[in-house]
Amino acid sequence: MPASLGIFGVFGALDTRLTESAVFIADVPTPTSFIPSKKSKMAPKQRQPCYVLGVGMTKFIKPRGKVDYTELGFEAGVKAMLDAQISYDDVDQGIACYCYGDSTCGQRVFYQFGMTKIPIYNVNNNCSTGSTGLAMARNLISAGGADCILVVGFEKMMPGSLQSHFNDRESPLGTTYKMMAETRGVTNSPGAAQMFGNAGREYIEK
Repeated sequence: MPASLGIFGVFGALDTRLTESAVFIADVPTPTSFIPSKKSKMAPKQRQPCYVLGVGMTKFIKPRGKVDYTELGFEAGVKAMLDAQISYDDVDQGIACYCYGDSTCGQRVFYQFGMTKIPIYNVNNNCSTGSTGLAMARNLISAGGADCILVVGFEKMMPGSLQSHFNDRESPLGTTYKMMAETRGVTNSPGAAQMFGNAGREYIEK
């Protein structure tokens, strides 16, 4: 059965493949300054400090058709904002992290908090989707692009092992599978399990 979980907070590292999560990130303003560089004529700008303001999460459940990602994302988001003691009006930008869903599922979750005209980005990067969203938010704040960013991760998985849903085009894992077939061989077991298992074997051998 599908499994889902909701988490919401202010900056933190989360794997969103099996969870729903959200994170707020905020900075404390500091004077703009430059660090001299001997290798470049243009000195790099000093990065702003970035902090986690609050977190929240839902129960890990099997939706069984009764709960959707929108509900889990909303619950997790509200809990995180309460923990951070801020309102959605304080959020400058939103980042949604997920793999299984249409391209603007992030907007569907965020619009439940309000339609405040902030930019909302959708991130899909397999198992590193959550950490990618967090890295994006941290970089935006540290570079002065925003003061407060909400990162939401959510996932409603299909029953069984991970499957591809776009079989009419080249798989993004094609190069990886080809290399694995040539070096380790391929069996009838789930592909993701083989990839991670073979990666572990290669690490141990090194």
